Amino acid sequence: MNKGYFLLTAGGVDRKGIVYNLSKILKKYKFNIEDSAMMMLRHTFSVIMLLSNTEKFEKAKLNKELGYFLKKSDMTGSIKSITEKEMIEYREEGNTYIISISGADRPGIVKTITEILYENKVNIIDLETKSSQKVEPNAYYMILEIDAPAGLDINVLEHKLKDAGEKIGVHVNVNKMESSIL
Repeated sequence: MNKGYFLLTAGGVDRKGIVYNLSKILKKYKFNIEDSAMMMLRHTFSVIMLLSNTEKFEKAKLNKELGYFLKKSDMTGSIKSITEKEMIEYREEGNTYIISISGADRPGIVKTITEILYENKVNIIDLETKSSQKVEPNAYYMILEIDAPAGLDINVLEHKLKDAGEKIGVHVNVNKMESSIL
């Protein structure tokens, strides 16, 4: 059998044993966890996994077992097949940058920054946000890893991001990521 790819997502209130019990099911059906991100967001736990499998398995049985696990763990989730065409990694022949945003938490920060990136045909590789309620007003941090297309003047993009950041009360920094660490 050819290698099949699957995207698994799940989330709910954090409980001990989620990763262990989920990985036990995946091993039973001979899945390999190729890439994953698992994180606690305050008191919730989220999982996203790119899985591969070269063995035949009964999808109905797997779905039943995953459904039982999700219900028992008070989580929602799904598993979806991904085609070989969908698995082709999207990557421009551009440059990778890290953008850091910090300031007071308020609605619209993500929308404002991602709108500028979208308008400049920038691909977001990774995006993480954190809000701290330990200070007043609440502090907000966002880190993005982006792939800027070849030919994009990063200085112009940085200027647009900083201008927008100033209007919404956040600080913006853009740094080139060295290709040797990718």
